[in-house]
Amino acid sequence: MTESLLKSLYHSYRHTSDIDAKGLYFSPTCMQICRAIPYFAATTREEIVQYLKDADHGKTAVEVDAKSKGVYTIRSLLPAEFEFSTPDVTAHIKLTPAELEQQARDKKWVGMCVDLWDEGPVGEGLLVKVQYWWREEDVVLGEERKEDVGGRGWRQCLHDIMYLGVRDGSEGGEGWR
Repeated sequence: MTESLLKSLYHSYRHTSDIDAKGLYFSPTCMQICRAIPYFAATTREEIVQYLKDADHGKTAVEVDAKSKGVYTIRSLLPAEFEFSTPDVTAHIKLTPAELEQQARDKKWVGMCVDLWDEGPVGEGLLVKVQYWWREEDVVLGEERKEDVGGRGWRQCLHDIMYLGVRDGSEGGEGWR
């Protein structure tokens, strides 16, 4: 049930055009780490929303021309994928990988593997590989969504960007390993 709900929530998130409305899919304390570009980190929803707004205006952490329609695949993380990078990457959010892992266990995070890419030839366009971590939490008044029940809802709590760069042909299917 949780996997299908999170896939549905992710689909709704991807098809929400208003960037501020996208932010309501994130916990107020949502964090972001980026293994490829460690400084592309965030410790709040507001910082992540600003990154999305910057990307919407063509300012991104990578030099890639994204002209075509974006597509994605999503699947549950495998047990072996339950890990949180290295201390040099997580230092940008002032946590260690062990602290992130402990939070994930204590707060029952659920991870989903997402590949996002631009249609077109390999070697062109953007490819992003992300572990989106979700948790069920109390929803802030005024930030409710239709899927929430009894004042609680699933929100993204960590974006672990595994790859951010030119489309290399490794996207799609069962995701990446």
